[in-house]
Amino acid sequence: MSKENQEITCCEYFLDWYNKQHKRNYIYEKAEAHLTELVGKLRWDFVAYERANPQEWIGIEVKELDTTRDISRWSEFWEKLCLELTQNLASKGIQGEFKLIHPPVFNLKPEERSQFRKSFAEVLIDKESILKPDFIDIGPDIACKFTKWPQEKTRGRDEYHAWGKYRPSELLINKNPDSICKVISPISPIRVRDFSEVHKKIFAEVFKPKGNGVQPNKQLELAKEKRARKTILLLACYPFIEEYLIKNQVQNLERDLISDIDCIYLVDMRNKGRVVNIYPD
Repeated sequence: MSKENQEITCCEYFLDWYNKQHKRNYIYEKAEAHLTELVGKLRWDFVAYERANPQEWIGIEVKELDTTRDISRWSEFWEKLCLELTQNLASKGIQGEFKLIHPPVFNLKPEERSQFRKSFAEVLIDKESILKPDFIDIGPDIACKFTKWPQEKTRGRDEYHAWGKYRPSELLINKNPDSICKVISPISPIRVRDFSEVHKKIFAEVFKPKGNGVQPNKQLELAKEKRARKTILLLACYPFIEEYLIKNQVQNLERDLISDIDCIYLVDMRNKGRVVNIYPD
């Protein structure tokens, strides 16, 4: 999808949701179509208004949280892998629900996925008798059987003494024996610490762009100068994960980066109708 088409889709998803929530009938057009003096100049993306009153309008700017595309792909990877692992373990007569926490980010070729499933199943069979509701780390066990298991920097003196600078990526697992065979990963594969670092970067790209980028606050400041009744920033996500962390990032932005933005919404580009207001709180 081109950048322009993405912006249009995001705006349409938002207005469909907004109109239903507030019983309004907003339509939209490009800002330069509504205000022709903006052609070829600094501007925001869209003007939205009710058909009967085009003079009272809302200024809307759309920005993409780029890295959420990657996060979405990683989530899909683990969802599919968990399904494959469930089928593999069930075929071996293994029972119980196995819950994975902190699965690492890595991609596998089809032939590697088969080897990983085999290695994972072997580890579970070895560990099954000691798996309980308390979580244990089986990352090192998988690494012994699967050479492409990722690594991460060690944390603290004990880990450094045990592993050196890098250790096998952590993979926490527990077992509920009172269940049919199922492997699930209930949270994002991005750990809180990693997720925060990822989003510091993408928020900097949105609110403090380099090069030819323009801050959304500057664009919507202009909308207010042109008499916008309200200004809205839409953050397009694919989809958004751990939304409370994204909300926290927005709440902690420097005030001068959002001083002319009245509201900020997350718009799930893969789930029409999923919109969340994250600013103001």
